[in-house]
Amino acid sequence: MTTLSARALTLSVCAMIFAFWHPASAQDLSRYREAAFGSSVSAVVAMTGTQAADVKVIHQRPSLIQELAWRPQYAVGRPVGRSEAAREVTYRFLDDKLFNIIVVYDARLVAGLTNADLIDAVSAVYGPATLTAAASRPPAPAPAGSINGTTAIARWQSTDYEFTLMREVYPETFRLIGVSRQLGTVARAAEVEATRLDQQEAPQRLAAQAVADAERRKAAADKTRSTNKGEFRP
Repeated sequence: MTTLSARALTLSVCAMIFAFWHPASAQDLSRYREAAFGSSVSAVVAMTGTQAADVKVIHQRPSLIQELAWRPQYAVGRPVGRSEAAREVTYRFLDDKLFNIIVVYDARLVAGLTNADLIDAVSAVYGPATLTAAASRPPAPAPAGSINGTTAIARWQSTDYEFTLMREVYPETFRLIGVSRQLGTVARAAEVEATRLDQQEAPQRLAAQAVADAERRKAAADKTRSTNKGEFRP
C-alpha cells in the first residue's frame, strides 16, 4: 500500500468510526460524541431519539443504576449515505448521572482494520494513546469453550476520565469503553453492595414469591370450583 493510500485509509477510518461527532475540542475525554459524562437520563434519551421506556433499571439500591442501549445505525435523522460503524452504544447512569459508555462496533464495518487503524482513529479525537503489550499483536484465538475474548489494546486517560479500546475475538470487532473515574468508583461500590443485598434478601424474596404463587393457584382453583359448581347438573 502506498503512503497516500495508507493516509486515505486512516482518514476513512476516522470518518467512519466517529461519524456525526463534532467534539468541542480534541483530546476532550469528558464526552463521547454529544454525550458528556454527568448528563442526565432525560438528556441522553433526547440526544439519541430513544424513549424513556427504553431505559432499564439495573439496581435500585443503595443507588439507582440505569442503562440505555442505543443503535445509532437506525437513528432517525442520520445522514443518508454515511457509514455508522457503531453497532450499539450503551449508556449507564448512577443516580441520573452518566458514568459509563460502551461502544461496540459493527464487525462488518471494521473487518480488515488493524489495531493501529483503530488506535489512530480514536487518537485523532482523544490525543496520544497509552498502548498495551497486546497492541502490536494480532488477535489471538478465543480459548476453547469461550464465546468471546476481549483484550485491551490502548487507553486514553486524564485525571477525571478514561477510555479503553478493546479488541474482541469473536465476532472479530472492537469496543470502546469510557468512564468517569469519580462516578465509576461510586457505581462499582454500589453494584457490589446491591449484589450483596440481593443475595441477603434472596431467601425472603423466594419465600414471598412462593406464598404469592400459592395464593394465585388457590384463587384460580376457587374460581374454577365456583364456576363448575354453579353449572354442574347431575
